[in-house]
Amino acid sequence: MSSNNLVPQEFGERMKYCEVLASSSLVPSGFRGKPEDVFVAIEFGQMVGLNPMQALTNIAVINGRPSIWGDAALALVKASGKLEYINEYLEEDGDNIVAVCETKRKDESVAVVREFSIKDAEKAGLLNKSTWKQYPKRMLQMRARAWALRDAYPDVLSGIQIAEEMQDVEVVEETQRSEIKAETKSLPKKEEPLYKIVGNLLMEKYKEPLRIKKFVRETLNLPEEVELKGKYLQNLTEDELKVLQTALQSEELQLQAEKA
Repeated sequence: MSSNNLVPQEFGERMKYCEVLASSSLVPSGFRGKPEDVFVAIEFGQMVGLNPMQALTNIAVINGRPSIWGDAALALVKASGKLEYINEYLEEDGDNIVAVCETKRKDESVAVVREFSIKDAEKAGLLNKSTWKQYPKRMLQMRARAWALRDAYPDVLSGIQIAEEMQDVEVVEETQRSEIKAETKSLPKKEEPLYKIVGNLLMEKYKEPLRIKKFVRETLNLPEEVELKGKYLQNLTEDELKVLQTALQSEELQLQAEKA
């Protein structure tokens, strides 16, 4: 255990530590009774420079993915010493509101500017969500900030997503995955061509190209002047491919019999 970190380093003790935190009423409700989520949050917190309690307060596990709240992301960027400036503001044009986040790193010559508008939220299907109905301007601000900070400071945030954004994106992704699965079930399965099936069997058994070619040549009794180059399996006849397939499957059956 390091002098400036209360988290045990040995895995077993680390898990016990997380179990204690998960049983406490002082941790956020999303972590209570979930020591595994506590473990992940602390790990990600340490990665970006948060101590354990800061991590549990500022990291949310959304659908199994750790995300950091927008205010904490901005705090990390400010603490990194790489921020030259950040400007956040709203532009209103009739019914449309646009949140703008402009930020510049000290080691970059050009600022990063990202926007998110009511029209963007409408296209993404977000306006019917309760948080968007109650706090539309705040949600727009967090979306613009998320894009700007993730694009300008990926090294500081280490790829962690912004929680306000992921709360909405995750739902969209899950819906898309369900739709894709449903469409896939309704489509007839396409059989792989025989040369691919034989190629996979050859790679699984012999691994190396020279050994594969030797097996093909010997099994088909090919003369030396017949060159095996490029995608030569595609140039074999279906009968030749079936001979190779049968030979490979026979060898596998023989090997299983010997092991038994």
